[in-house]
Amino acid sequence: MSRRKKKEPIIEVIAYLSTTGPLWETEKREKNQERYIREYARAHNVKIVGVMRRNGLGQGDCNQQFEKIAQLIRQKRVEGVIVANMMAISLDIPDAYYKVGKIKAAGGAIITVDEGLLGMNVKDREEV
Repeated sequence: MSRRKKKEPIIEVIAYLSTTGPLWETEKREKNQERYIREYARAHNVKIVGVMRRNGLGQGDCNQQFEKIAQLIRQKRVEGVIVANMMAISLDIPDAYYKVGKIKAAGGAIITVDEGLLGMNVKDREEV
């Protein structure tokens, strides 16, 4: 009797590209980051349906873009967001938790290439 591997459901996400460094290298770095994210997505049943770029903008702009992603999740147009790692999009640990919480509160998932599917180990309102 053979065991069949359980097929993971495909999750549709937006890839969020964010790099640090000189502005003249931003496009090259984001291109490399996109390739890195797409390789992970292919290997883990993640379908990238859109790409949002930070383009070297500040943290305030990053927060506004994350709010737009959360809105798309609430509208059921995407199921989550994928990033290279949390430190690329957040200032510190509380900011990282805030962003994860914002996406989870919208009903979505946040996936990082370096850490995998992120959760906060907090029960949703429906689970309480």
